[in-house]
Amino acid sequence: MRKIQGVTHLSAGLFLGAMTGISLGSGVENVFASSLLGGVMAVLPDVDHPGSMTGRLIRPLSLYLEERWGHRDSPTHTAVFVFLVSLPIALVMLLPVHPASPSIIALVAAALLGGASHLVMDSVTRSGIKPWRYLPVAKKWHQKVYRGRLESGKSLLERALACACFIGTVLIFVLKVIKVF
Repeated sequence: MRKIQGVTHLSAGLFLGAMTGISLGSGVENVFASSLLGGVMAVLPDVDHPGSMTGRLIRPLSLYLEERWGHRDSPTHTAVFVFLVSLPIALVMLLPVHPASPSIIALVAAALLGGASHLVMDSVTRSGIKPWRYLPVAKKWHQKVYRGRLESGKSLLERALACACFIGTVLIFVLKVIKVF
């Protein structure tokens, strides 16, 4: 049951990235790149958990982060991480430059939205997160835990969100390919 959380993060990031590409009037290749980046950034914060999608891919880093801070207490579950990682990843995606290369604005926006979606979704779970750590804000904000009532991996709402986002992403691509927008 735990794996659905990663799927939910991924599908929401893919959807938000695709919506970003569409809203900025990009071609199908650029919508794909924006969607991919939104999905990557949506699952990247969970690199602090060795059992997560990204944790299994980058196991040494994942083990270090979990041992040092624990899941959701590491710097990867903060607004600072999302902001600092979004721009370099977007720039790396621009490296294979060709005439149809996506705009930096679309990629950065997709990355920020994908990462932010992860933080928002984790903030409505029972475990919660402290997204404002490491920001130059009042001390009381650093330790504020945002949490809700959702139990990760066991909620029908979480499954419905994952399905809706996945279906929405597929629809965006189908409509883009048949040139509806």
